Amino acid sequence: MKEIRTISAWSYGCYAWLLFILVLLIFGSLIMLVRTPRHARPVARTGTRLLFRFAALPLAIHDKERLPRTPHILLVNHTSFLDGLVLTALLPAQPGYAFVVRQQHAAQRVLCPLLRALGTVVLGRPHLHAAINTRRLRKALRRGKNLIVFPEGGIAPDAGLKAFHSGAFVAAVAENVPVVVAGLRGSRRALRLGTWLTRRIPITLEIGAVLTPDVKGMEPELNLSKAAHEAMLPLTGEEDFGE
Repeated sequence: MKEIRTISAWSYGCYAWLLFILVLLIFGSLIMLVRTPRHARPVARTGTRLLFRFAALPLAIHDKERLPRTPHILLVNHTSFLDGLVLTALLPAQPGYAFVVRQQHAAQRVLCPLLRALGTVVLGRPHLHAAINTRRLRKALRRGKNLIVFPEGGIAPDAGLKAFHSGAFVAAVAENVPVVVAGLRGSRRALRLGTWLTRRIPITLEIGAVLTPDVKGMEPELNLSKAAHEAMLPLTGEEDFGE
C-alpha cells in the first residue's frame, strides 16, 4: 500500500510539472508577444487557471468585493512557490496587479522579459537598496498600479506568519494609499519548500481588512505594519512568528 501511494505521488508530481512547463511555453510566449501588462495579464490569468484546472487543484477566493477600485497594496502571506500562480489565477486581470519581487535568483534574469511584460516591480536587496526600493514602489503607485507584496519577504520552511518588512508600509504612507490584507491557505501543503512533489490540496485566498494609513499620526508606518500583521494572522490559519 505504501509503495502504491509513493508511485501515485510521484506520478502526479511529474504530471503537474509537465503541465506547468507546457503552460509556461505556450502562454509565456504569448505574454512576451503582447508585451504590455494590459494585454499580458489576461493571458497569464487564463493560463494559470487552465493549469490548476487540469492539475485538479481546487482554487477559491472569498470576499473579493473588498478590493478597492483605486490604487492599493495587497499584502499576502508567502508560503509556497505556488503563491504567484495562485494569485494570478484568482485575482482580476483588469486593471490587474503588479507583483513586487526581489532580485535574488539567477532564474529571474532568464524570466526578465516575461516579468517585464507583466509589469512586475523588481527590487534590489533591502539592506543595500532600501531607499531605491521605496522610490520604485512609490513611482508605481503614482502611476496607478495595484501592487502585490509578500511582506514577509520570502518563504520559510516552518509554518507561521513571520515579521513584516517595512518597505510597503513606507510607500503606502508616503502616497496615502490603502493597504489590503489577504491570507492564503493550502498552498504550503500543496507544494512544500524543499520538495518538487505537488499535492492535490485545496487552496483558498481570503481578502480581509482594508487599512488606511494614518498619515498624521506618530510612527504611521510602524502602526500600519502592526495593524496589517494582526489582521493577516487569522486569515492564514498559522501561528504568529512575528517576533
